[in-house]
Amino acid sequence: MLVKKNINLDFKTFFMSYKDKVYKYAYLHFRDEDTASDIVQEAFSKIWMKWDQMDINQNYTAYLYSIMRNLVFDELRKRQVRHQYATLKQLGVEPEDNSNEEQVAFKDLEKLYKEAISKLPKSSLQVYRMSKEDFLKNKEIADELGISVNTVREHIVKANKFVRSYILERMGMSLAVLIFFDLF
Repeated sequence: MLVKKNINLDFKTFFMSYKDKVYKYAYLHFRDEDTASDIVQEAFSKIWMKWDQMDINQNYTAYLYSIMRNLVFDELRKRQVRHQYATLKQLGVEPEDNSNEEQVAFKDLEKLYKEAISKLPKSSLQVYRMSKEDFLKNKEIADELGISVNTVREHIVKANKFVRSYILERMGMSLAVLIFFDLF
């Protein structure tokens, strides 16, 4: 990838290199072209606003994917709140304002997720991050690490199971966990 080699890119080249990948990521979560396009536009807008201030040696790709992950989390949280509101309205119940509670629950979920990832074995952690954060395909991960595609799949499956069970053990089945399962 161009960005990992720290080549000084112009924004247009960066955009053209990554727009399809981040669109695919957003589309996989929402199955809606408009939502995916909006999130991609917002992500690149955030980068554009800081483009001149960014360090040449900074990993632009990681920054982009962090923004995308946060935007997807935010949109999923908003959708869940809208769904709860609509459900309560249908039942004739006036929804309470518990946005602070939801924010705290979401932060707790995110903290548990990060804790779970940090407890993965080193090899699984590396494969998991390459898959979930760098959005590499199993074949790309296998080629880069010099392992088989089946080994990559095995690491990802085991890591996903571990992360899910870690969170379930500490949080129980709650709405936040259901959101988590939609994400991973």
